[in-house]
Amino acid sequence: MPESDARTEIGELWRQVNRQMHDRFKQVFRDSDLPFGAMIALRHIQQMPGVTVSELARRSGVVKSHVSSMMDQLARRRYVEKRTDPEDQRLVRVYVAQGAVDQMAEMETRMREAWSGALDEVPDDQLEEVARGLRILLTALENANRGTPGH
Repeated sequence: MPESDARTEIGELWRQVNRQMHDRFKQVFRDSDLPFGAMIALRHIQQMPGVTVSELARRSGVVKSHVSSMMDQLARRRYVEKRTDPEDQRLVRVYVAQGAVDQMAEMETRMREAWSGALDEVPDDQLEEVARGLRILLTALENANRGTPGH
């Protein structure tokens, strides 16, 4: 396969893998009272305690009004706490509330099980090959994001 075809195929395969995992996680979350999108938002907040709604929207690529509505819903359900920034009263910072911790742990377990179930479909003798390819791709993406040539 010519190099340009492989580059095109890698991009397309990545989109398809991402779409399939997204669909898999939506199935996992179907019977949960915590929607998949909310879980992703909570993970972002947990990684960046005190993030603003604007920053959360920017990082997730979701429209600010949708993120704001989701934060209001999560606050009503006591999954997040919204606090005014003491140094700038115009800013509202968001934190994961204690009430979400157990729910998030349960959902993380479900997500790991979903990954494991998908990987059960990969023959054992090919798992390391898949991991190696992903490590190579991750390094290339990290280098590209730092502005380092990936050659």
